[in-house]
This record gives sequence, C-alpha cells and structure tokens, in this order.
Amino acid sequence: MEVVFMDNSILFEPFPDSALVGAVCALTGIKDSVVIVHGKSCCHSDNLLFNLLIGAHDDVRVLGSGIRSQDVLTGGYRKLSIAIRSAYKEFHPNLIAVLITSFTSMMADDVEGIIETLKDEIPSEICFFQCAGHIGDFGFGYRNVLEKMVSYMKEEERKENTVNILGIKQYDPCSVWDIKEIERILSHHGIKVNSFITGSSFERIKNASCASLNLVLSDDAISCAQLMKERFGIPYIKLSYPFGIEETEAFLKNTLSFFGKDLDQQFLKKEKDMIKERVQKVYKYLQGIYGLPVAVFGKMERAVSFSRFLSKELGLNLRLLFIKDKREKDIEIDAEEVIFSKDQKVLEDVLKEREKEVAVCFGSTLEKRICNELGIPLVRCFFPVLDEVSILDKPFAGFRGVISVVEKTVNSIIGA
Repeated sequence: MEVVFMDNSILFEPFPDSALVGAVCALTGIKDSVVIVHGKSCCHSDNLLFNLLIGAHDDVRVLGSGIRSQDVLTGGYRKLSIAIRSAYKEFHPNLIAVLITSFTSMMADDVEGIIETLKDEIPSEICFFQCAGHIGDFGFGYRNVLEKMVSYMKEEERKENTVNILGIKQYDPCSVWDIKEIERILSHHGIKVNSFITGSSFERIKNASCASLNLVLSDDAISCAQLMKERFGIPYIKLSYPFGIEETEAFLKNTLSFFGKDLDQQFLKKEKDMIKERVQKVYKYLQGIYGLPVAVFGKMERAVSFSRFLSKELGLNLRLLFIKDKREKDIEIDAEEVIFSKDQKVLEDVLKEREKEVAVCFGSTLEKRICNELGIPLVRCFFPVLDEVSILDKPFAGFRGVISVVEKTVNSIIGA
C-alpha cells in the first residue's frame, strides 16, 4: 500500500471548508435551536441555501441579522437585537446561537454585550460563536459548538445502561436514519441512548451527564468527550462508524462489554438472515460487480470504515482511498493506494490518472463533475450531497444500512 502526502499542493477548494459551516452543522442538529448568522446577506443566504439543499425543508432554523455594508459605520447592535427578538417570537427556541462572521468581526460589534442586555427579556439561552473565515475550518466550528454544550450540562444522577453518542453530523447523508438504526440495535440489548450530541433536543443535551458512557464516532467530538469526562467523570470510547456487518458487530461488542453484557447471538443471526434474504434478490448483480475496481473519496472518520465494508463484505477492489484530511495517524486497510489531501484539485488529477483503473467512485456531489467528465458512475455517500434527497427510512449505518448501500451501489452502476 502506497501512502502519498500532498500538503503543498495547489489549492482548489470549490466548497467552503469554514468554521461557519461547521458551526451551522452542529447547531442545526439541536432540534429546538435557532441559528442567527450575524453577517452580510451573502453569509446568511449561502448557509440557508445549503440547509435547504441538504436537510429537511420543514425544519430550517437558520436566520440572518440583516447586516449590510453601510452598517460598518454604525455597527450591528440594533439589527442583531431585532433578529434575536424575532427569532424568539417566531420559534420560541430553547437555544439561540449567534454566529459572528468576518464582516461583523471587523465591525467589532460587542455581541456578548448585546446578548447580556437581552437576557432578562428573552427566556431562551443565548450564546455566540466566532466564525470568521480566517480562524478555522469546518472541524473547528463543529468542535466549538460541542465544547460549548458541555457548559450547559447539569450535574445529574447517573443512569445505568445509558449512553450518549457524539459525532454524528447532521449534514452527513442519511444521518437522521443512522441515528434511528443505532438506537434500534442498542435498545434491543437494553442500552438506552440518552442523547445524541448533536442530534437531540437542547433539553436532552443539557441532561447528558446522566449517561454512563459516551460513544464517540468522530475525531471532532473527542474534545467534547474529554471535557465531559473531566467535569462529570463520564468515560468515553472512540469507535469506528458502524458501516457493514463487521463494523456494526464490533460497535455493539465494544459498547456492550463496558456494561458487562454479551451480544445477543440470536439477534445477530436474525439480522444477518435478513441481510442475506434481501441481498439474494440481487445476487446476479453482486456477482457481476465482485472484484470491481473502485475509488473512495471522503473524510477519514467515515471513509475508512466505509471502505472496509466495500472491500471485505461486498468484495470490491479498493484501488484508491482519497482521505480529505491531513494525515494524523496511520490506518490499516487493504487499498492499493491511500492519499491524504484536502485539495480537490489533487483529487481530480489523481482520478484522471487512474481513469482506466477505476470503474466506480464513492464520494460526494463535489465529485459529480469529474465523474461525469470521465464517464465513471458515482455513488453519493459522503458529505456534501446536494443533488439527491433522502425521504425513505434508509440508513447507511448498522445492519439495515448494508441493504441501503447495496441497493444504492447496484443502482448507480446499472443506471450509469
């Protein structure tokens, strides 16, 4: 396996990898929150459009403060105050979060002072996050929100057989169904999910300290888990995202072992029999794609686990794993080549070089143009997916996720 590092490559980033998008991702996962983007209309409209393209249209809670260029002289005190009052009047949220953009940072608005003057008037919790473009990326914004949530958590009496799950991201494809599937397989074994951080109501997150264990599915959530351990003494386990049968079984075993429980073998057999019954319906198609050379493009937290599933369980030939992160640790995976880079230009150049070696790509909407140009089928399974919708209850994670991924993969190939 060859590992290539390309940190000094030409920048080509068509999608904003910003703290603002990361913060919005985390906050929109809190079901009773409202986000106010305190910046010019471009920042607000971009995030609103992004939410409309990627999330539920009946649950859009991203507002703008109405700042314009001329406000740089007079400040945004009045407009932000109106925005906060309007957010409470229209939505009555339990949490209002103000995101400070580059423009309002330069204006030096006293956002903290504005919030302080409204605390007696607005019963919602109000907080703010610095999201200027120069201070950090998506992960920075996401981590800041999760770490802030710890400050709202109350000291609660510990409940047996309960967990919090940290790091499922609202913007990941089918994440809402992944949450339900993870709850289902844990519930069968007597483990209750106390809260998803983020992916639950603000009230459930505030009561997160009553859980016995934190399950962390993303590196961006580790700092939150560490803070909860320091403050409340809650231990945490870092687990791979449960894609496929093997990873889901490992997810269950590691969780259950903490509570001194064993995996229900009858449950496992029933789930495997269900998968086998469904997969047999497309067995001839799976025979046809066995050994097919593929490429996977995504963030490490999901792409590595997903790639193992494709290779070990679907029998696909992983020619290229392109991880959209800087290399921070070694990985063990059966891939011909692994590349670490956040540069989309590098991704496209590598794919062009391997055009004749790759039959299918697993990635995001960002790879749509190059895959269309090269005539390679694209299976959209990683953030961001902007050109497909998800209505039916079809998770990617867990045992039921196996069926969803198989169906999506086969349809993408035979429909190309």
